[in-house]
Amino acid sequence: MTMSSQRFSFFDALYGEVELPAALGDLARMPVVQRLRDIRLSNIDSLSMPGISNISRYEHALGSAFLASSIGRGSQLTDNDLIMLGATALLHDAAITGFGHLVEEALQYFDTGFDHEKKLAVLLSSSDKAHLGGVNFQIFQGRQSGIQPWAQRVFGSSSPACIAEIIDGLRGHGRWGPYISSDLDLDNLDNLVRIAYHMGLAVDREMPVRIARGITPDSASGTPVFADATIAYIGDWVQLRHAVYTKLMLSKVDFVGKSMLLYAVTTAYSNGDLGIREQAWTLTDRDLINHLLSSPDPEVSRTVQAWLLSELWPLADLFWFGGEPPSFPMVKAFCVFASAELDRPCFAYRIRDKRVRRISIRVASGGVVELGVNPDRWLLGVVSRKREPFSRREIDRLREVASEFFEATFIGLADAPQLEVTPLFG
Repeated sequence: MTMSSQRFSFFDALYGEVELPAALGDLARMPVVQRLRDIRLSNIDSLSMPGISNISRYEHALGSAFLASSIGRGSQLTDNDLIMLGATALLHDAAITGFGHLVEEALQYFDTGFDHEKKLAVLLSSSDKAHLGGVNFQIFQGRQSGIQPWAQRVFGSSSPACIAEIIDGLRGHGRWGPYISSDLDLDNLDNLVRIAYHMGLAVDREMPVRIARGITPDSASGTPVFADATIAYIGDWVQLRHAVYTKLMLSKVDFVGKSMLLYAVTTAYSNGDLGIREQAWTLTDRDLINHLLSSPDPEVSRTVQAWLLSELWPLADLFWFGGEPPSFPMVKAFCVFASAELDRPCFAYRIRDKRVRRISIRVASGGVVELGVNPDRWLLGVVSRKREPFSRREIDRLREVASEFFEATFIGLADAPQLEVTPLFG
């Protein structure tokens, strides 16, 4: 492929017709980014919010890169700096698993330590011995990532140093890390508003751009400094986050769907039925579903088929508990414990309260502004492949044994309206 001299133009659901520098358009065509066309942003094919079911992480990656191209107005960033920042934004999800964070969490049930941002950084640095080829590892459709030849075309002899800076950014370090992995970064600026828009909520589609244009890198450290005028928009973003994640977290049908897919993946992984385990993360949504449907274990194939047909397992309830959420290996152990206590197969899943977030930002007028609050609770749900609904006695017993097992304070059921009130400023 030859390097195009023309800017890369595309139509975006949030931002309309936008352009990226030709170098980023070239990177967007590489297999490592094209793979994201077959991975959902919402982590699950939502039954309750069909509008978000098929937003791809490719769409989100392009949106994040566009926001990256919007910052730095009037700063000392060079053209190469802007390309490196845009590439970091474009690649931040490139090593994510099929069905996004959901399958990443499934791997964490086994304490694998998998992290998609670290995985891509390791591959780019050619230091992962489990993946022969390192930066040239075949990541999609038998093709190599394309990153190394792209960098050589764009940066020439300085490509190793530029790749190293991009790696630092993907790890949340260096000059670009704060723009991709921080309290308020380009990633979550785009993905929250994008999901809200496709969900059907009334949303200011320009909010992410207005905030991004108000960011200027500090002249000494390069860290983001926010214009004072962005504070009101950021306050709107915090409130929107609460509205979006209230719907995402508390949809019971989607919680069951996530739990069923988690059960299928964890069972297949435990059986050794995910091919080369170290490379299972490369499967796209379509690959993963087809793989699970053809599993020799009928529990795996039947579970996925039932989910695809919306034949959902019974859910005990959604319970709020206080404090820090337990590790996924601990949740895995609880599944065994709860199954024995209720004398029925149980599978549990937990989610940290994502409706709230504490944000600390540097502002141009000096000092630090803090918005939002830290999460202080987590959500637990228990499903069962036994088709009988949970009885009230079983639900009450699950609440008791969960409190004891996790040594956590039960706050209430997810339907309790008083749990939805969260202050904007802490």
